[in-house]
Amino acid sequence: MQILTSPNELPNEQALWPEHSGRIAWRTLTLFAGIVLGYIGLFTAAHQELMSLPACMVIASALIFVAFTVLHEAGHGNISQGVAWMQPVERLIGWITTMPFLIPFGMFARVHDYHHAFTNDPEGDPDYPAAGATGFGVLMHAMLIPMNYLYLIATRFRRDPVIAKTHRSTIAFYLTINVLFAFFIAQGYGGAVLWLVVLPPLLASLFLGVIFSWIPHMPGRQQGRYQNTRTYLFPGLKYLTLAQNYHHVHHLYPRVPWYHYERVFHLIRREMEANQAPIEKLFSKDTPGLLQSPFASHPVDGRRNKLTLTVRSVRKETPDSVVIAFANHQGRSLKFKAGQYVTISKRINNETVTRCYSICESPNAEMVAVGVKRVENGTLSKYLNAVLKAGDPLTVAGPFGDFTYECSGDRERNETLILFAGGSGITPVLSILQAALEGDTWTGVHLVYANRSAQDVMFRTRLDRLSALYGPRLRIMHIYERPPAGWQGETGLLNEKNLTAFLKQIKDLNFARFYICGPEPMKDVVVRTLRKHGVQSARIMIEEFAHAMPAAEGPVHRIKIALANGAQHEIAVAENQTVLQVANQAGIKIPHACGVGQCGCCKMRVSYGEHELASKETPGLLASEKAQGLTLSCQCTPRSELLLTE
Repeated sequence: MQILTSPNELPNEQALWPEHSGRIAWRTLTLFAGIVLGYIGLFTAAHQELMSLPACMVIASALIFVAFTVLHEAGHGNISQGVAWMQPVERLIGWITTMPFLIPFGMFARVHDYHHAFTNDPEGDPDYPAAGATGFGVLMHAMLIPMNYLYLIATRFRRDPVIAKTHRSTIAFYLTINVLFAFFIAQGYGGAVLWLVVLPPLLASLFLGVIFSWIPHMPGRQQGRYQNTRTYLFPGLKYLTLAQNYHHVHHLYPRVPWYHYERVFHLIRREMEANQAPIEKLFSKDTPGLLQSPFASHPVDGRRNKLTLTVRSVRKETPDSVVIAFANHQGRSLKFKAGQYVTISKRINNETVTRCYSICESPNAEMVAVGVKRVENGTLSKYLNAVLKAGDPLTVAGPFGDFTYECSGDRERNETLILFAGGSGITPVLSILQAALEGDTWTGVHLVYANRSAQDVMFRTRLDRLSALYGPRLRIMHIYERPPAGWQGETGLLNEKNLTAFLKQIKDLNFARFYICGPEPMKDVVVRTLRKHGVQSARIMIEEFAHAMPAAEGPVHRIKIALANGAQHEIAVAENQTVLQVANQAGIKIPHACGVGQCGCCKMRVSYGEHELASKETPGLLASEKAQGLTLSCQCTPRSELLLTE
């Protein structure tokens, strides 16, 4: 058996079961046939009164529990495995197995895609309430999963283009169900309808919600790929849960059939352990017990995390800025270096908005807080300033960035830190300033802080307190474009003249390190002046946030897009960009969810042209589907003119 040992050796999905890729999942079809026979026997027994209706209800609930595995596999396309002639049969099986749940197959499959795309995201994951709740709330949510999905369709997903394609089939499904209900009740079978049709999905959903959702995802804090669900082990458990105790394998590889979960788990176990995936074992002394792995809830040290964090406080810093502090979960804080940033994501007007915000605390503070200045036309910054309140959950990812400082601990180096900040650029600079002063007793820090006016100064109280605490080790020079009355300090904008005067106060520029964060014009003039004074580029650190879409590099190709609603678009995409990135930038609504090649919602047919996938790891697209000319718009990077059809 192949064992993977490196954290970077996560294999291509087809490599995990090459003998089965592109082959029909006959074991799942066998399970479906058994379910059909079970229903035939059940209704025969009920009709001939061989069993009481309550006993029939228990059996019907058990059949629904087992049928969910078939439904789930059909929703992921794991029965046909890309075999074209089998796909209509697979959809029919999906519709048949959803009928006992009283939920339409098309709607379920697409809503479930969002669970994979936004696992444990309070706003994006349709199953999040089951993961985040406890006690009675878990049981109620689990029992009412179909109703919760309908509620989401009417609210959160009401205008979602992916879900919109299922509206007609959903309406037709419920019209048919209601007609059948009315017919059988009119024929005097109301009691049978209650015991055999209405109550079983409630009872089955109760167990399914706990086994398929709550246990795998509890406590619902981690959103990272390796920590957002768990594997829990015990002899025979795979038979009771139909392999859902290996739920993590399914999230890593959604196109792996359920009966291969255990085998794949053993193939990649070491790789999962290296990435600190939650692996638990019931009644074990050597492995964390059920729901006990710290990796399911705590930030993972030494790597980037994606977490649901609770807002501890929102403090008004200036008239147009706030400081947002996050509560530690179970006493654990996200580990970061001074100067790094996190991304914050929030769903606003049916769109997920993500922005970068620098951490304003020292790493020694054992907490994460960010400064957010309201930006004109800034959707997220306006929300965070005006609406966000303590107790709200937010999706936080990170830490990111190389604009960092770490104390050397070497007194002989005796470096001086020269920090330049403009406006909200003080946020990462403040983190660096505090880390330097706390790290030793000899590093000197100079801060040049430029603002439009005194009212725009962020962290004034903290800067004054630090200045009083560290005395001559910290020198702060404020400069105001619009100074207050009686101001005796520097005024105007930072320019070569006042910067030169400031630099003359530094004893030896060759033993100084420079950090710059602020508006582009300010950064440009500071860098230009430093270089004129002979400062080496290696000693100059400039904060540059990464952009969501890379700037165009290399050849640019014309891409034609034909959507299912009849809309046609044309965009220009460079070879280092994906079609979805440019389409989003242009306001073109290509149906998508995860954006990273996992869920398959953005699947499109390449009618002509050449392209490559941005990532080799695309669980949402099988090799057989690639062979049929399908691609994912979120991973499609053009190599020629393309025509993509939804």
